[in-house]
Amino acid sequence: MKRLIFLIPFMALMWGCANTSNKLDILEISDTQRQRDLCLDWYGYRIDTKEAIDDLNLKIETESELMTYCDFFKNVADTN
Repeated sequence: MKRLIFLIPFMALMWGCANTSNKLDILEISDTQRQRDLCLDWYGYRIDTKEAIDDLNLKIETESELMTYCDFFKNVADTN
């Protein structure tokens, strides 16, 4: 019985730590996925260059610079 009393808080602590680390990974993936989707929309002519630059919060001004940035996301596989 004493073991059970010590085991329950330990299990709750381990579950909480494991749960927190998963949430951080999901946030990083979702930001990368958002950037990838914006670049693919720009490649598919769904949004214009100015809108893509604004949505990605980039400090670039030309289409060629945006193309260089988005080349990374062209071949990245879906993360979901």
